Amino acid sequence: MYILKPVAHDTIWGGQKLKQFTVDSSMQLGHLYMVSGRKDMSNIILNGSKYGMTLQELFNEKKHLWNMERFEEFPLTIALVDANENLSIQVHPDDEAAEQIEHKRIGKTESWVFLEPPLSGWIYAGCKCASTEMIKAAISNNEMEQITDRLDITKNDYVCVAAGTLHAMTAGSLVYEIEYGSDYTYRFYDYNRTDKNGNARELHIEKAIRSIYPEKHPAAKSFTGGNWIREKYYELCRLKDICGYKNNSSTVECISLLKGNGTYDNCSIKSGMSILLLPGEILTDITICDAIAARLRVTDEKEN
Repeated sequence: MYILKPVAHDTIWGGQKLKQFTVDSSMQLGHLYMVSGRKDMSNIILNGSKYGMTLQELFNEKKHLWNMERFEEFPLTIALVDANENLSIQVHPDDEAAEQIEHKRIGKTESWVFLEPPLSGWIYAGCKCASTEMIKAAISNNEMEQITDRLDITKNDYVCVAAGTLHAMTAGSLVYEIEYGSDYTYRFYDYNRTDKNGNARELHIEKAIRSIYPEKHPAAKSFTGGNWIREKYYELCRLKDICGYKNNSSTVECISLLKGNGTYDNCSIKSGMSILLLPGEILTDITICDAIAARLRVTDEKEN
């Protein structure tokens, strides 16, 4: 069992909602990375013999034991996201597009759980165009917002954004986000926004065009607890009002505490933190008011 120190990340569109989970003094916190093994954003282990080691270092040491040798980095990234403003209208590549564009065959799929819904009641999700030629014409006419479809969202909705889907989180959203694969993100449009130095954010039009599937439109469904939701690469389950949890699966599970507290190995576990739970391990001495368990998809895995 490994308790992870969350990593705060300042963004141009972030806000104040994540400050309840961290002592970071940044004014625009966009992400609180609860599980991240990426080189520049890796969690630190807070307990046991691996205390002080980064998740990236731990993964390199343990991935052969976790049946994850095929990955360069820990394949799941989990964060809380505070969208104080709209995020850019963007797309992520699938494996084939990533291989062609970045020369690495690992794309990016993500899912969102809306802990607080957007102020507008909708997010950008899907494309109204039937072809990339129509998308190119819209870009030339500065009409990306007009051609991006909208999806109605309420509290506790779950949305899977498959690779190749046009999308953008919108202002007011507080989201649990799980990502599988790479961190490749290609922006189509960023509302002509500039940073503190007056510089416009980089767009990636050519890469985005090569990655998009205009026909992909995600759906929303309620996610309040009980059953596992299974996607192509990962699966997750909402945990509510329990005082312990056992990993009955055959793979590592990421337990992300949204509300609750506990202790393990003389280490405090607080809201906004995650624990890596190995197969067969039991999490005790903890009050879980609200949490999400997530793991890589294992073929023919039985439900907990």
